[in-house]
Amino acid sequence: MPEQHDREGHGPGDRAWPIDLAAFGEQIRPHLATIHAVARRVLGDDDAASDAVQEALIALWQTGEVPRHLRRWLIRTVVHRSLHARRSRLRRAYWEDRGGAEVLPCALCDPERELEIRDLLDCLDNALEALSPDHRAILVLRDIEGLEYREISDLLSVPVGTVRSRLNRARARVRASVETRAVGA
Repeated sequence: MPEQHDREGHGPGDRAWPIDLAAFGEQIRPHLATIHAVARRVLGDDDAASDAVQEALIALWQTGEVPRHLRRWLIRTVVHRSLHARRSRLRRAYWEDRGGAEVLPCALCDPERELEIRDLLDCLDNALEALSPDHRAILVLRDIEGLEYREISDLLSVPVGTVRSRLNRARARVRASVETRAVGA
């Protein structure tokens, strides 16, 4: 079933398709930093985040009109595009890792420090990747982006109680992973 969007009140006047490029740019400009930050937090990569933002903006342009709640629409679309990109990247990485060799660290770096940093990053990456995409998205939106429970609920189309429970589970799992690493170190 196609996704339903709120299209009442299209923005400044009811304009005919195609959207005026200058007006489109003015409407999305205030939201670009936010949606890029959300995508970067979900994906963990600046270039992939830029791609997700671009895909969301193209989708908006192709609708031919600007939704009444533009910020909400953009964040929701970027989250969905980011989650899809992340799943694709993980599948691709799985198959590439099975056939490739590991890259050696830089010879000029401090090997001990490099090992500590790599170990910590691996621990955090593993903790975040162990989360389901839904749990990861909620953790990013609440703890990193600072969105309110109601905003997250609206963006992801889930009840506020579900947001709270998923956030609680996500935090507990990340905490347990970090504590396990600390005890094992």
